[in-house]
Amino acid sequence: MKFSLIELPKLSPILILRTGLGLTLLYASLHMLFDTTSWIGFVPQWMETIMSARAFLIIHALFQLILSALLIWDFSLPAASLLTFLDFVGILIFYGVDDITFRDFGLAMAALALFALVINPQKEEEKKV
Repeated sequence: MKFSLIELPKLSPILILRTGLGLTLLYASLHMLFDTTSWIGFVPQWMETIMSARAFLIIHALFQLILSALLIWDFSLPAASLLTFLDFVGILIFYGVDDITFRDFGLAMAALALFALVINPQKEEEKKV
């Protein structure tokens, strides 16, 4: 018999991960859209050969806004979680790691964990162990 001082409702790891990632992307995307100048410095300079930094930020913010909606509303989770993982990995690859972007590694791994959970759900017998 297990003894617990506080009985907490069982929280789903999938719910926790999709809420955390979804709200993170929602905040970042809205901030990018309404305060684009604060984010210009995060756009790699080579991007200017393809499009303006401002245009890139708006496109990226809209992409992240769509991902946040998919995660929060539990819609197409395998695709949404994989795209979220790839988005954070892309940030790490194309911007690099510094005092701020080191957090993107943890967020990328959280998105990858969510992807693993939704494509390979545990069987009821495994959950009881």
